[in-house]
Amino acid sequence: RHWVEWHGERYIVEPLKSLSRVTALSPVWAVFRRGEFIGTLPYRINETPEELDVRCRIWLQDLLETSLPSHRQ
Repeated sequence: RHWVEWHGERYIVEPLKSLSRVTALSPVWAVFRRGEFIGTLPYRINETPEELDVRCRIWLQDLLETSLPSHRQ
């Protein structure tokens, strides 16, 4: 389990586990904000916590800034 703070908000990043013993998932990180699942981030072997932190911040920026409505005048 790992947490990342971005724009003053805390995000929890933890391994996503398969609910089924029959279906195996490729390893991914599940990302949560205020207890709500918001997406997955690919798992990378031998990634340091610092590298995960940077990659997660970039992922959050891409996800959240592209989901904001554009304000055109």
